[in-house]
Amino acid sequence: MAEEADNLVLTILKEMRADVKFDFARLGETLQDVRRYVAALDTRVESLDEKFEMIREGTVSAIGYAANASRAHVDLHKQIADLTRRVEKLETTR
Repeated sequence: MAEEADNLVLTILKEMRADVKFDFARLGETLQDVRRYVAALDTRVESLDEKFEMIREGTVSAIGYAANASRAHVDLHKQIADLTRRVEKLETTR
């Protein structure tokens, strides 16, 4: 009877060992899948970084153009106001 108990324990241990080996093999496959997925994500993040940089550069350029246009607009209004004053002064002296 002691031999039967030993055999039963050995059988259970062998089954556990087989399960552990299977899990490690599966873990290796899963790890490879994760590595591929991370590599794909890394590529996508690099692509997004490039797109964000292009958008940032475009935004900075647009803001620069708008600031220059605004300054030119203010300068133009000052010139018109100055010319208006000069014309009014000339008309009053006639």
